[in-house]
This record gives sequence, C-alpha cells and structure tokens, in this order.
Amino acid sequence: MRAILHIGTEKTGTTSSQNFLHENRTRLLSQDIVYPSNLGGINHRFIASYALQLDTADESMRAMGLHTQQQIDNFHSDTEARLTEQLTAASTARYCIISSEHLHSRLRTEEQVLSIKQLLAPLFEDIEVHIHLRPQVDVAISLASTQSRVGGRIGEAFFQSVRADQIYYNYDRLVGLWEGVFGVENVRCLAFKETPSYLDWLAQYIGLDLKSLPTPKRTNEALDVNVMALVNALVDSGKQQRVDFRVLDRLPVSEKLTLDQKFARQIQHRFEESNRSLISRRDDLREGQLQPNWGKFPETGNTAVLEQKCNFAGALSDLVSHYNNVIAELTKKSPHPGG
Repeated sequence: MRAILHIGTEKTGTTSSQNFLHENRTRLLSQDIVYPSNLGGINHRFIASYALQLDTADESMRAMGLHTQQQIDNFHSDTEARLTEQLTAASTARYCIISSEHLHSRLRTEEQVLSIKQLLAPLFEDIEVHIHLRPQVDVAISLASTQSRVGGRIGEAFFQSVRADQIYYNYDRLVGLWEGVFGVENVRCLAFKETPSYLDWLAQYIGLDLKSLPTPKRTNEALDVNVMALVNALVDSGKQQRVDFRVLDRLPVSEKLTLDQKFARQIQHRFEESNRSLISRRDDLREGQLQPNWGKFPETGNTAVLEQKCNFAGALSDLVSHYNNVIAELTKKSPHPGG
C-alpha cells in the first residue's frame, strides 16, 4: 500500500476535500483507497499532534488532556495502534490518503517531520508528500478569518506581521523541510493557480472514479468583514469574551475582507525572492504560478472597517457574556445534541 500525505495550506479547499473523503470512506474502500477514520476526526489532526512534544503541544493536545510526557507517550502508542489496525483491516488497498492542514501550521523542525516519517515508513511501500500552494497574500487573508474565528484581533498589525522569514509563509523553507526528510523525489508541489481542485487532480493521479460518488461540496470558512470587526470590538473591550466559532460560522457573509491592491502587492512582494528560489529548483512549478490574480484586488479595500471604534464594545461584551453563560447552563442540562 502506498501513502499520500496531503498538506493543505490555507485557502486551497482542504476542508472541502477532507469532508468529501471522510463522507465517502466506505465507497472509497470499494476502489481500494483508505481514508482513515480514527486519526482525530475529518482532518487527521492526530498526525500533526504525533510530531509534537510536551514543550510544543498545541491547543488540541491540551484539549485531549495531554499534559505530561507519559500522557504524550501513551498518545503516540495509541495513534500507532489506531493506524496499524485500520490498515490491517484494508490490507489489499492501493492507497492510504492522510490529510491535515496542521502539518503546515504546526510543524517547524526537521525532527518533527522525521517523527512523521518514522510513524509511516514501516506501514507503507512508499510515501508521497503533496503540498498545495497558494499565493501568500491569499493565505494571509484566509488566515485572518481563521484567527478571527478563534477570537484573534485582525487589523493592519496582523498583516504587517506576515514576514518572509516565517516558515508558514516561506514556501522555499516549507517545501525544503519535507524534501530534506522524505526526499525531493517524494515531494510534489501543486500550484493552486493551475490546480484549484486537489480532489480532481488526485482522482486522475490515483485512478479514483469520482463519477460514482456524491458531488463534493465546497466549504467556505471566511467570515464577513463586519463580523470580524465585531470580534475586534470584543477584544478591544478587554473583558475577554468570545463568540463560539460555531456561532460565527452560521452568520451570513455579504462582504468578505478585501485588501486594497497596493497593500496586497506590498505583502506579496515580501515573498518574491523565496518563491523564485523554490520555483527555480522544482520541475512541478513555473514562474507566475505563485502570483495572485491581481484583478480581484480593488484600488480601495475594506480593512478600515476593522479599525473603526466601537463605542458600545463593553456592552457588547457583557451581552456575549450573558449568552455564553446561558449556553453553558443549557449544555449542562442537555450535553448531547437533541438530548
């Protein structure tokens, strides 16, 4: 069995692909393709967590109660057993697809990536790493929504903090990290500009018949710019209140965050050198593929909405606090949906 390790970066349709693969797990098995169901949910977050240790543990590990080295060691053993069990049950499969955006956002060192290889190498004939890349300014705009969803303040300071020395945005370093561990020949880069649908590309690459499967739904996690301004107001109130991201995701989106073209070009310019370096040494990337579609950036953006002063931020925070308490009480009485 061959493994495909899909590293989804922001705004490349990763969530949509994961939902589709997860919902069609049984049908995929009939085509000899495994999409594991026991690696931490739809997005296989256990894979990225496996590479982290006590001093680099993220919020998902803390939520799982992993606070000591012994607990983390037990988690590692459990993850190994989970994956081995599922692969053994589908031993005749051609491919196993593992997909996690956290492989992009959480992993920073060669040691962390090596631990992923050490987990997977004994279980597969070979491993391919697929990295789906989108222009950095597009990634930053998408990350702004993601940060806002979890209570982060988004404004000019957020975009000024997008730097070329960060491995999250520096694709030359990011790809090089995985090349160094898995080998250049086992890493494939896909430019979103030319290949917007990873799922369509993957189907052709591994011989997956999509016609027999339900049409994949596009998942959009962007927030309305006015909702992001609301989150900013809560942060600015200083009362440490948050609206649950599941509530934010239900709110309508009529106006997305848009940068003006001058500012967008300033951000993307920071990555010209590193992008050029990556493209020059890869035969699967070409000049221009990591440049945005500049036509979508207007002369005047709407980031000013994020910086508008909210005179009732304190009252808004108190209102959110009240309803958070109401929800908490209701959850205690009925912890299960429909209960």
